[in-house]
Amino acid sequence: MREQFGSEAVIDLYEKNAIGGRLATININSRDYESGGSIIHPDNLYMVNFTNILGLEKRERSSGQTMGIFDGEEMVLTTSPYTVVTLAKMFWRYGMDIYNLQKWVSSDLLVKFKRIYKTQDAGFAYTNIPELLAAMDPSFANYLKKSILMVMREEGFHEAMIHELVLGAMRTNYGQGLEIPGFVGAISMAGVEPGLWSVKGGNKKVPQNIVKHSKVNVIPAEVKMVEFLEDEPFLYEVYYKEKNGEAKTKRYDMVVIATPLHDGISDIKFEGFQQDIHNFPQQYHKTVATFVHGTLNSTYFGVDNPIDMTNEVFTCNMNLLMNSFGQHLPVDYSSTSDKVPPIDGNIVGKIFSNRELTQEEVKLYFKSIEEIQTVSWMAYPEYNFKKTDDLPPFLLNERLYYVNAIELAASAMEMEAIAGRNIALLAYNHWYDKLDKIDEKYMDPSQMSSSETGDL
Repeated sequence: MREQFGSEAVIDLYEKNAIGGRLATININSRDYESGGSIIHPDNLYMVNFTNILGLEKRERSSGQTMGIFDGEEMVLTTSPYTVVTLAKMFWRYGMDIYNLQKWVSSDLLVKFKRIYKTQDAGFAYTNIPELLAAMDPSFANYLKKSILMVMREEGFHEAMIHELVLGAMRTNYGQGLEIPGFVGAISMAGVEPGLWSVKGGNKKVPQNIVKHSKVNVIPAEVKMVEFLEDEPFLYEVYYKEKNGEAKTKRYDMVVIATPLHDGISDIKFEGFQQDIHNFPQQYHKTVATFVHGTLNSTYFGVDNPIDMTNEVFTCNMNLLMNSFGQHLPVDYSSTSDKVPPIDGNIVGKIFSNRELTQEEVKLYFKSIEEIQTVSWMAYPEYNFKKTDDLPPFLLNERLYYVNAIELAASAMEMEAIAGRNIALLAYNHWYDKLDKIDEKYMDPSQMSSSETGDL
């Protein structure tokens, strides 16, 4: 918004808790660890740019980390600290699927996905999810109506990889199975690529520093109602309650809703609108991150020798309580000053599940426990490819915008950034009557033929 409207615009941000939302950290064993969104893909252009512009550092990832896929009885696959050994083991189990998967993600999905950056650089914006996804590629809008299981089968992948590696990625990233829509499933598969990183000090430093960099006025309060004034000089009046309980109001030319409008998350009321605005019917999925400082019980995973245990575990059985496990490093980890604890020693591990774990359940996974911390999130939507016909729009009313609509397509840091820029462009185009750049297809000049550009 600041980039589009300049320094004269007054931008207020209402936040009742802490800037960052589902980007947060938790303290365990006297160090801070990522408790929310924890990984960033190297091709996430906006997150990369934010990090560079804000002068933040990328946090090092420890080399030699290993991953296993657990079916409830044994590890059906384990990787190696050595890339060539990992490739050989994956090829032995999945054949050419593993090569084709990497090719599909890097040479097809990501190439199409990155088209949105040129489209937004050209000033184009969209009022709904299917149009935004179609701006990347028409197939992405179609992926909303197919499950990731259907998409992967159509792409020619075999059942073994789909029901092990792909299912493991879905359970790790979204706590759900193969019936989630193809688009969010494809985004999830990009999350198992190499080169993933995070921000040193915590990913929450990105939104925290963006707010400062953009010179936004932060109002520590909870928004209770948005009223449409229609005939007044200002279109909207925002009713809010400060932390001391005092109720206040303020008027605006435009309003952006940047919290999910769903039951269990938001109770904002909307008054004065000709068409009723209320929470959307889709449910959000509860995910629980249980952080444990202790010694892992490798025998639960079918690993007799603790030193052979992997640092990360995907699960490929929908009946298991645990969605995934991972050994975690603190947000300020440095290879020069920190030593990665051996997997058979005292570690900090994170267990993802769809409900809180009892002490006895935690003891299934850890044979000794020094500390437990639990974080529960309404983290992302309960995805269903059969219910994508009635997705929330980005435009709720005249100059009333909704960023979090994007989460019904895919919930991820970069997706939120793309949606945020889409809203800023949409508001700018509405304000300055640039209607030719709303819900219109962008034609990349570099991809146009000479006849299309008028060249001889």
